[in-house]
Amino acid sequence: MAKENSMQPFEPGDIFLGLTVLNNPDDDHAGDGRIVQYGKDMQQKGELWTEGGEHFVGGLEFDGNGLLWAFNDLSVLHVDAQTGRQRPLSDKFLPRGYRSASFDAEGNVYLGEHMKAEKKPDNEIAKRTTIKFPVIPGDGVLGYGFIYKYDPDWNLVKVFETETAPEMTGFKGVTHSSLHPGEQFITYATETGKRLMRYDVINDEQLPDLVTYPGDNIADKVWVIAVKYMPDGRLLITRGDTLEVLDEQGNVLGSYPLETYGWSDIEICGDGVHCLVANIWEGTVAKVNVDSGEIVDGIDTGMKAPNRCLAGVAEFKG
Repeated sequence: MAKENSMQPFEPGDIFLGLTVLNNPDDDHAGDGRIVQYGKDMQQKGELWTEGGEHFVGGLEFDGNGLLWAFNDLSVLHVDAQTGRQRPLSDKFLPRGYRSASFDAEGNVYLGEHMKAEKKPDNEIAKRTTIKFPVIPGDGVLGYGFIYKYDPDWNLVKVFETETAPEMTGFKGVTHSSLHPGEQFITYATETGKRLMRYDVINDEQLPDLVTYPGDNIADKVWVIAVKYMPDGRLLITRGDTLEVLDEQGNVLGSYPLETYGWSDIEICGDGVHCLVANIWEGTVAKVNVDSGEIVDGIDTGMKAPNRCLAGVAEFKG
């Protein structure tokens, strides 16, 4: 595949997907980092080959200035909206396996650390993959599973020592996180764990779980995966093959079955009516009406398992 950067200046409604091309025969999660651009008509417009990291480009998110953030291994990536090109990598961020970002009104950023393990676990699920995890320089571990606050100039302000939930792989921390519109706490998940957790970033304290799912079997699929707040305080979550809408108390306002399993990322659309939900196993994106659950449009990237790599979705609001 020829590596030509064809990403165009961003237009309102453009959709961006993290789609690394997996071409490393020795590592089934590694390859050439790539972000693909689609128009609001869901048709492909261009692509950008990224620098920094060797695995999935994921956790795509726009900040308040329209700068696109993404993550790969221990690198934080930034893509300029006016040029469609990646900015130089910054050395201001602690080298961590970040996977999610939230921004407050003052421009502070909260980064969730995907990894939490001393080393690659020796369990049956971990043995199914040939991934070679990056190690934090000097620390010799994969990650701590914390949330990190940086100011608008990207200086580290605070490390929040968040709790995480048990899950099958044994190496995941804060895989998905979203700042509540009131900006006092972050709701987050350990992917395929049974806790929908909250952390108070004003008072630096763990809060009671918003939801704790029943059962002791962590492989029973009674779990939560992705989380994303809407501006009105409703929380969207995925639970494998369903999209749920929760109120402020964690009650289910709507539960919408999706066609397949593996919905692992959520983006709120600028129209306030729809969301985008990405499926890593199928390589598809569904545009869903939040109030009715109707799937009104979609994208099929062609990157289906075993070439699964769809690890982030973001919409440019303008």
